[in-house]
Amino acid sequence: MQFTSIPFFIFLFAVVVAYYALPQKYRNYLLLAASYYFYFSIQPEYLVLLMISTLVNYLLGRGLEVYLRRKKVLLCVGLLFNLGILFFFKYFNFFGDQVNAIFSSLSMNISIPHHSLILPIGISFYTFMALGYVLDVYWGDIKSQRNLLTFSIYLAFFPQILCGPIGRAKNLFKQFTEMHPLLYDNFANGFRLILWGLFKKMVVADNIGAYVDAVYNNIPMHSTLTLIVTALLYPLQLYADFGGYTDIARGVGKLLGFDLMVNFRTPYINSTSVTDYWKRNHISLTTWLKDYVFFPFMGTSSSKGKIYIGIIIMFLASGIWHGVGWMFIIWGAIQAIYLIVEDLFGWDKKFIGNKITRSLKKMFTYIVISAGLVFFRIPSLKELGHMLNSILSSNWTLYIGGSSTSVFIAIGVMMLLVLEIILDKKQIDQWIAEKHIVLRWGSYLSLMIVILLVGVLDGQAFIYFQF
Repeated sequence: MQFTSIPFFIFLFAVVVAYYALPQKYRNYLLLAASYYFYFSIQPEYLVLLMISTLVNYLLGRGLEVYLRRKKVLLCVGLLFNLGILFFFKYFNFFGDQVNAIFSSLSMNISIPHHSLILPIGISFYTFMALGYVLDVYWGDIKSQRNLLTFSIYLAFFPQILCGPIGRAKNLFKQFTEMHPLLYDNFANGFRLILWGLFKKMVVADNIGAYVDAVYNNIPMHSTLTLIVTALLYPLQLYADFGGYTDIARGVGKLLGFDLMVNFRTPYINSTSVTDYWKRNHISLTTWLKDYVFFPFMGTSSSKGKIYIGIIIMFLASGIWHGVGWMFIIWGAIQAIYLIVEDLFGWDKKFIGNKITRSLKKMFTYIVISAGLVFFRIPSLKELGHMLNSILSSNWTLYIGGSSTSVFIAIGVMMLLVLEIILDKKQIDQWIAEKHIVLRWGSYLSLMIVILLVGVLDGQAFIYFQF
């Protein structure tokens, strides 16, 4: 049941109607049932894993407050459990391959077998939410959640379980215990976010994706110019895909009266540096890594050397979180290098007031980020070598793809760029809400027409499902 599918919107309509029809005391039961049904409809075999994770982390939170003398032991159990299930499902086979390669090079007849289990969708997101909760209770930042129902919804809430944003217990627990009256503004803002998310995903991301996949699936056959254009298009595909999911998730949350975390603030269009980019991009993950990796590592130290080591650790962790393989680790290392170099040269503080230089900085930042994301998209160093060989061929012909695809990409990208430039400091729902009613409804109708005429309507999976 994809966010872009008709069955999902039938499901959403039923949930919203039932939610506001029920008395307050029954609403959380409905949310949990709906969330479990939603997850079951996608991966029924892993619903039990989600329930086990919920129960274990709930008990760990309670134990951290009750058994004070065993806090460190319970914390270690929490770390081992959450990171252990993530490692087993996501990284075990990759780790086994690396160990087997070492054994083979030493002529040792030892082999770690693979498991054939598929990756549970959403495990990277709900595991980090669980781990953040355990750490918050351990540090005394929040009280443990006594209500198992509330905690269960916190991990399973259907708008965010598959691809985030990575919520925080201190923000969400309160919302699950509050009254949520039926409000016009919530429906209006929710509708705007969902519509904008559908546009991003179906018009921009999926049309660009058809072109990018065609090129990257046959790199040696494409020219220098085609590969450069593809590398510059991929960040827009990635952002429109993941950002589209987040907008829909936040919109669904709004319909039910919940405020989910803003995850993007026009990162690819308005960032003046890589440092600025990481303040705007995948905010829920970046702030999570800051709070639970970088700052604990730093402690009370303020030395530059330790800060740089902390940045390296943080972005290596980000690379590992994103995917399995050396290319993701290399991508994370590249991001750390970007940030360290910018700090050394004071790049983030230069040319602040000049509009021309700020525009040039934005263009340069986009190119730098695009170059780094090649490692994010290319599956191996071998394929990267093929890409470099093709780029060095100096063939400046351009692969157009299907004529309709090219036109659709142009329409989607132009609309996205114009609106993203406007939305530097605002979210789309806020910006549209301020406009005259004629302009608002004109915007809605225009987006719906473009989605129906130009969008890819076959319910393609979101990219971050694989992470």
